[in-house]
Amino acid sequence: MKPIYPVAGFVVVAALGAWLLLRPAPPADSPPAPSATVSVVRAIRQYVPRRIEGAGSIVAGPAEQSLSLRAAAILTAYNVTPGVAVRAGQALAELAPDPAEAANLQKAENAVAAARAARDHIVALLPAHLATAADMAVARQSVRDAETALAALRASGAGQGFTLRAPVAGLVTALGALPGGSLPAGTVLVKLAPANALRAQTGLEQSQAALVKPGDSASLTLLNGGGSVPATVVSVASALDPQTGLADVTLRPQEAVTLGAPVAVTIDAGLLDGFPVPDSAVLRDDKGTYIFQLDPMNVAHRQDVTVLQQGAKISVLAPGRLNPAWRIATSGAYQLTEGMRATLQGDGS
Repeated sequence: MKPIYPVAGFVVVAALGAWLLLRPAPPADSPPAPSATVSVVRAIRQYVPRRIEGAGSIVAGPAEQSLSLRAAAILTAYNVTPGVAVRAGQALAELAPDPAEAANLQKAENAVAAARAARDHIVALLPAHLATAADMAVARQSVRDAETALAALRASGAGQGFTLRAPVAGLVTALGALPGGSLPAGTVLVKLAPANALRAQTGLEQSQAALVKPGDSASLTLLNGGGSVPATVVSVASALDPQTGLADVTLRPQEAVTLGAPVAVTIDAGLLDGFPVPDSAVLRDDKGTYIFQLDPMNVAHRQDVTVLQQGAKISVLAPGRLNPAWRIATSGAYQLTEGMRATLQGDGS
């Protein structure tokens, strides 16, 4: 009988070869779990100043004075230009007599002379009893009336040339007439703001203005250069400006400023209770505003938030659903998705 070992070996080898050829391919290596490197801050709830911002300019303020003519006159020249600072008593404008007013002044002077002459005549007649005490009383009253009328004309400057002078030190804000013509009484020649009366004015939305009150501290950033100037809110308009639809807020600068200068206004209007975070932590999509917080395993969790205040660098979030025990992702937070594990940049503090 022939041995069967060679045949059996061949069968085993063939079966093994077939298995190697037909076996399923080994599973590929699993892809690495997605991750992102982020910076974090701790979620610290605190009170922070409520800052309200607006754009405005430096204005003359309510103490601005309008220097006007009390009688008709001819403006011959101005001695100043708008924006110039003047001292008390400095010449502002030169005026010549108005012809009609000069004629009125002459009539008043003639009336005084005539009344005095009539009075003197009565005095001369009294010793001869050709005039009575009643005649004397009438003559004296006529003199008083004529002198009063003349004094009023002279006090108003009627029919006289004169120099208009600054009643106080301040800043010329506007010139109200053109030299060369005769101007009626009441014409405003110069507007003058006392040196300490300049104000800053900004317009705010009604909802924002409702949060501001007189006495609130503020800062003015001078946009034409010159840094920042501290200020105080002095008034908040109760009605909206019909042209802008905004509520005017007036502030008193604590340092020297320039009339007409544009300013950026920042008002500290009370306090906000919330979580201040870097602006890079605050994200937005079609579902709204949100942040990512990292749990103790550094796994990211989306938290929808309400922004109470957004500044140039820091936003303040309403307490809402934030977990004070979890840190908030800042730089790099935009890379995160729900459930993603994060790698902390730096020490992660």
